[in-house]
Parts: sequence; structure tokens; C-alpha cells
Amino acid sequence: MARYFGVRVSSVLIAASRPWRLGGSILRVVTTQLPNTAIWSNGLRNRLISMLVVLLLPVVAAPVHPQNRARGTVYYYPLELKLERATWRNFRDYRRQRPREKFAIEAFYPIGWSPNGKFAYYLEPVDEACHCYFAKLFIIDLKTDKVLWSFDYNSEFMEEAKKEGRPYTLDGLWQANQKLFWKKLVEHGIEPQGRFSLLSFPIRHKRDLLTANLRTKEKPGLTEEDRLYGIIDKAIVHLNSRRHGRKTVFNYSYGEVRPLYVGLVGYLKSPHEPRIAILLLEVLRGYEGPPHTARVRVVGAGLEDFKRAPESTF
Repeated sequence: MARYFGVRVSSVLIAASRPWRLGGSILRVVTTQLPNTAIWSNGLRNRLISMLVVLLLPVVAAPVHPQNRARGTVYYYPLELKLERATWRNFRDYRRQRPREKFAIEAFYPIGWSPNGKFAYYLEPVDEACHCYFAKLFIIDLKTDKVLWSFDYNSEFMEEAKKEGRPYTLDGLWQANQKLFWKKLVEHGIEPQGRFSLLSFPIRHKRDLLTANLRTKEKPGLTEEDRLYGIIDKAIVHLNSRRHGRKTVFNYSYGEVRPLYVGLVGYLKSPHEPRIAILLLEVLRGYEGPPHTARVRVVGAGLEDFKRAPESTF
């Protein structure tokens, strides 16, 4: 590899191409390649280092996602966004109400967004007693919460799946359906995002302060035995603006399959528009009681339009 100003260019290029591994060590890589000869004064050496840092800074600052990138024209696969820490922080009421009843959370893999309000994500529901691999992929419209496309998979018995060559992991299922998944993502304008951050309310947006309020209503007239299987009849989420009032972004009646508890975990922010995906967890009774399972529900909300939704109350 050629040398410019006494710096071996290959080292700089390697450092720039792998900022997720090296991060702040790029400067050390560069400086170790500068020769300590008499013709290099400290001033000249420092100026060259400063110039290289300025040139490399956009590369380091850009989001690079080695395990979650598009390979050629096909999206590789999503990464799990852990919800346990935020759930522990936000589910204090649940712990007070049911101190001995733990629950397992289904794995949540956000995929990406479209510029016009669509969101894609992948779920791995909890396997309680089946010894199976379950997976679901959703593309939803965050303006209406309507499911635009979904994929549902059950490997059935995992040992048999292994013997018969059926997918029983995320990697295997994604590889087996890569063309279909990519086709649907492109069809709905979904742009995969490498890294996601689970954010907490309040939201500061254009000199406004936004908060979310979740309210639940228990089904009346339940017997003690009925309450063991689920008590929440209805859930409402309001998005509150300090400057523009309040709107309802979620209003749902659960019917026969009632959760034991519904809680708000946090939100994800679209990189394209002032829109968020609010994450709720619905705790459902376990197969034989505790430990229970918790499923993820995604609720869309715009951050600016506070005129479309009427006031909703129980």
C-alpha cells in the first residue's frame, strides 16, 4: 500500500472501515503509523493528526451496523431490542399487585420505517410448553395501527424441525424467507434501521413537551376464579401536549382474552417524520399460571397533529 506524508494508508482505511470496532482507537492507529524521524517536528506531526481526525470524523459519527446491514440488495436480519430493563423500571404497579408472579417477555426485533408512517418489526413469542420456535413479522401503518402485512411461523416440535430441516431460529427462518421478507419490506417502503434506542417519556419536540398516559379498566362482575385468567377489559393511551392539549392514540377493548396487566414500556422515534411507535406490554396468564407471558403491542402516534382524535374516556 502506498504511503502519503509518511503515513501507511492501509492502516487509516482499515480504521475508517471499522469504526464500530475501533471507535476512539482510530486516532491511536493513525498516530502509531507516523514515523518518529528528525524531519517530523511535533508541530507538523500534530497538524497532520488533526487533519486526519477531521477527515475521519464523519465516518466515525455515521451509524454503522455490522450485524444488521443490507448485504448487496437483501436485508440481513434484525437485532433484538431488550425490553427487560425498561419493563422493570415502569412496572412498579404490577410488582405491587402481583409480587410473586413473574413473567417472560417475547423477544422484540424492530426492523425499520417508511417515510410515510409505516413500521416493521419481528417477534419471537414465548414458548411455554411446546418446545417449538414461534415467530411473527408485522408491517403496520402507524397512522391507523392497521396491520398491512404479517407472517406467522410455528416450527412445531423443535427436535423434529431440526431433523426435517425446518427453521427453528431467527437466522434460519430469515434465510429461508429472505426474498419474501425483503420483497414485502421494499413493497411498503420500509428502510431497515441498524440500531434502535428505546426512549422514555416525556418527549421534547419543537418547544413542546409531550407525555403519554395509559389507563386501564377492569371488567366488572368477575369472580375470583375469573380474575386468575385476566382482568383488563379496556385500555386507553392519551398523548398529552403542554401547548396543544391531548389526543387519544389507543383505545382498545380486549374481549374474551383479557390481560392480567397492561403497561407502557417506552417508545421508538421515526428518523423520517415526527412520529413514534409506543410499546405496550400485555401480561397474559401463563399456561399453568405463573410465570406468565408478556406480548408486545405497538401503537403509533404523531407528535404534531392534536386535532384529529376526539377525547376518549371510560
